[in-house]
Amino acid sequence: MSTSCPFLSIIVPIYNVETYLEECLNSLINIRIISKEIILINDGSTDRSGEIAEKFASSHSCIKLFHQPNQGLSAARNKGLSEVQGEYIMFIDSDDWIVEGQTEKMFSEAIGFHPDIIMGNSVCYYPDGETGTLFNSIPSHLCHICLTGKECFSELMKHGAFPPMVSNYLYKKDWLNKQTLYFENVVHEDELWTPQALCLAKSVYITNIDFYGYRQREGSIMRTLVTSKRVRDLIYIANRLILFASGYSFNGPDRDMKSELYAKAYMLYNLAFLSLAKIKNSNFTLPSHALYTIFKIYHHLSPLSKKRIYRYYKNAQNNLKSYLKWKISYWAEKLSPEIIKNKHIILIYNTMWDTPLNIPVEQIPEDYRFTTDRQYYPQAQTVIFHLPTLINELEDDLEKPEGQIWVAWTLECEENYPFLKDPEFMELFDYRISYHQTADVIQSYLHDNFIPLMKQPVDTKERANNICMLISSPINQSSRQEYLKELMREIPIDSYGKLFNNKKMDQDNGRESKINLYKQYKFVIAFENACATDYVTEKFFDPLIAGAVPIYLGAPNINEFAPGEHCFIHANDFKSPKELADYIEECYNNEQEYQSFFQWKQKDLRPQFIEKAQLQKTAPFIRLCELLKTKEKSR
Repeated sequence: MSTSCPFLSIIVPIYNVETYLEECLNSLINIRIISKEIILINDGSTDRSGEIAEKFASSHSCIKLFHQPNQGLSAARNKGLSEVQGEYIMFIDSDDWIVEGQTEKMFSEAIGFHPDIIMGNSVCYYPDGETGTLFNSIPSHLCHICLTGKECFSELMKHGAFPPMVSNYLYKKDWLNKQTLYFENVVHEDELWTPQALCLAKSVYITNIDFYGYRQREGSIMRTLVTSKRVRDLIYIANRLILFASGYSFNGPDRDMKSELYAKAYMLYNLAFLSLAKIKNSNFTLPSHALYTIFKIYHHLSPLSKKRIYRYYKNAQNNLKSYLKWKISYWAEKLSPEIIKNKHIILIYNTMWDTPLNIPVEQIPEDYRFTTDRQYYPQAQTVIFHLPTLINELEDDLEKPEGQIWVAWTLECEENYPFLKDPEFMELFDYRISYHQTADVIQSYLHDNFIPLMKQPVDTKERANNICMLISSPINQSSRQEYLKELMREIPIDSYGKLFNNKKMDQDNGRESKINLYKQYKFVIAFENACATDYVTEKFFDPLIAGAVPIYLGAPNINEFAPGEHCFIHANDFKSPKELADYIEECYNNEQEYQSFFQWKQKDLRPQFIEKAQLQKTAPFIRLCELLKTKEKSR
């Protein structure tokens, strides 16, 4: 090891991380034994990050600090590369840290091989204190060995264990100087740099040492990406990887590596076109791509890569088709200046969990026009926001134009989305579309076609099975998981969902399959994920439609939604899960008691049930138009 130059150069781009920077820099100072230089690039921070960096630089001779106007992460890294003097180079993001003692451990294990690249592990640290990894563990047979870069990349990709983060690796400077690698000004730049670096390396030493602490936080660049830029850059990187792969042959020893480069490219196409569906702006121009190259290269691919690549291709193709279908749909039609001037434009900013809109276009009033094209946001008189998914759709704070009407739309319970209970946030909205019976426009899980379905006769003799449930969501505000765990100790329950699963459905075609499943059972667990007034979902209604008896836990005012008297079992009527289980057993053995749950079908449906169901006959967004018209007339 040279005494005149540091052995390890650590490049740290810095931008507005005052909360985390000291922890990061202290972890670097604490790297012992190895001589080091720490190169800080303050990339135009507007908080106290620059001051903190200055303080550390003045106290530690191993730190070099450079200030530059904000140019982005790639430019900061490239600046750092131009200043390094060490034999090996490490990159660290300034909100992360190095685990004490682990870098030294990596070097002591690998240095005898003098590899071009040394690989370690990163561990994700989440705000709630949980830890995890983003990729599969490195297989044991690949650990603590030196491979060619091509072999390393191919093997890690095959096992789903390839980490693209540049910070997972240490690079020999002399080797890196001979390459033409630099960081390009794109988001996800590591996805381009790292595959190329590995494939160009003659030797990579692989360890499974957890040396890098990777902080997961809401404000990081990875969580605030502009969707249009993300799509463009992912497609650009995928195109570049395909171009890079074209320099190698499918014939001979490079076949596996070339196939895995295509696998990586198609993985990125998949991510790009998944994000494409969220853009909803017809002004966006889709970049050129090589998605359909698969038809030229498919028969050349290695056997292990074919299925993965084809799966990525099909997913990407489906999302691309979905986007192109939207662009020619009613919802994205170009609005002429005349339409904008003479009609009330309602922009549906984002849809409910990306499901298709179910608005009868023929019922839309003549002087109203719906669109989902966000280019019309400034001209829209009314904007509808689906609140639970809005955080995934916003690219920046939205300014509310004067006079514009904002409508909050949600069918989710506030207990599961606490921001829906924030008065300051909810004051931004002029109207609410919700399951709440006090909402401006009520959109219920109850539908008007439930009225005839509830009156259908039930042949209970054909029900050979006793009790089932189909619950998959991990949301547990109602404490249903704890209750069910105890209940299942007392009585057998067939569970077809992910929660306590012990049965498989023959087929799963959505709601139809669920109803057919319920028709085979006497009782169905109908536990909501939260206990809140008016929050009565399909968990209650679907068993009734199927002729089963719901065992309910949820809304305290559930009787206001019941079609008849004594049509369900309420878990809260029993002191414990055991007492409930004993009663269910009694119903199994007492046919008269079981049949008592169907006597309501011999009577008229409750008026309040009919009223709630018939209200849904007119689509919620059509009722919104009627509400807006009424308000306009009253001004």
